[in-house]
Amino acid sequence: MTDMNPLNMVDNLRSLEVLLCAAMEMDWRKADESEIAGELIDMAIQRCRHFQQQANSMGVKNA
Repeated sequence: MTDMNPLNMVDNLRSLEVLLCAAMEMDWRKADESEIAGELIDMAIQRCRHFQQQANSMGVKNA
């Protein structure tokens, strides 16, 4: 079963939301929190790219 089924997509989108919300909660003025926020955003971007690759491999266009 692929991660692109509707039930898994809800979980995938929720995981992106959690990562980005956590990054937004960080205090960017503090070096350690700024670094963590950057890592969280990077993780979210990597997941987005992974989801896009899955969609492209299934023949989904403009997803």
